[in-house]
Amino acid sequence: GSQFGISSEKKHRMPDPLIQATRLGIIEVVQEILSVYPEAAYSFDGKGRNILQIAVEEKKWFLYDYLMTSGTNMDRMLSAIDCEGNSIIHLAAHQESPPSTPPGVLEMMWEVLWFKRVQYDSFPYLWQLQNSDGKTAKQVFETNHASLREKAEETVRALANTVLIVSVLIATINFAAIFTVPGGFDQTTGEAIFLKNRRWEFGLLMFYLAGGLFSSLFTMAILLVIIFLRFRTDDFYVSLPCYYVMNIISIFYSAVFTIVAAFQALIVQKVVITDYRPFVVVFFIYGLMALVLMETSYVIFDYAYHLIRYCLCYRGQES
Repeated sequence: GSQFGISSEKKHRMPDPLIQATRLGIIEVVQEILSVYPEAAYSFDGKGRNILQIAVEEKKWFLYDYLMTSGTNMDRMLSAIDCEGNSIIHLAAHQESPPSTPPGVLEMMWEVLWFKRVQYDSFPYLWQLQNSDGKTAKQVFETNHASLREKAEETVRALANTVLIVSVLIATINFAAIFTVPGGFDQTTGEAIFLKNRRWEFGLLMFYLAGGLFSSLFTMAILLVIIFLRFRTDDFYVSLPCYYVMNIISIFYSAVFTIVAAFQALIVQKVVITDYRPFVVVFFIYGLMALVLMETSYVIFDYAYHLIRYCLCYRGQES
């Protein structure tokens, strides 16, 4: 006998097309087979794993989403236990090989997100279920990802220290520029000379300098939080990605404000003569920096998108 009422002799046969398509993540083949033979959804491989468990083990995101919404008996497939005593959460704790993302902090984030995604879709009693080795899914995850977590921690700390130096330099430049304004100060009143006859342009310059200063200070604060983070597994789920995104945005604004302030200083001193207001320069620089930001930080924003998406779609299971 078998878990789903299918003969155990099937374990010794050649892998059927549905199992193979699931393992390779070919969602079109899986859809076609299940549309013609819905009962094939309860097939299992030689280790007693159904197609949902295989999709989780192989980390086939789109196939997993399709199976969870296909209308088949998900309760039965989610609660299934394979021949080694592993639940579907144990299988989600396996590290992807080869990884689809560069090894390091991003891979660790995706691994934690996948584990949490499957865990929250499963029944709560499975969270503390032990396999044949006497380990819960959480313990299996910690064991399999110990070296990856250490590598991710080293990468984040090194990157944070580097960016911290850059943010300190930007803050220093803007702080010094605020108190050494173009044109100097009136010796009698103590006011900036350009504040009298070029108030609008001078006000914009001070705004850009202040924006660059406070953005860089905000960046420094976030980086200090990251450096002193304990880097537990759960930190890679929400905390660290949020700090990462905030840090990218703040360093982006501090750099843009500083560059725009430099152009605005030229306009205030009439080194650059223009009849147009400096918004054209601002939009051009913002657009250029945004393109660079999107190119270098696409993966982390993609992670943030999937995190928000799964949090909004999460319904969970009743115990």
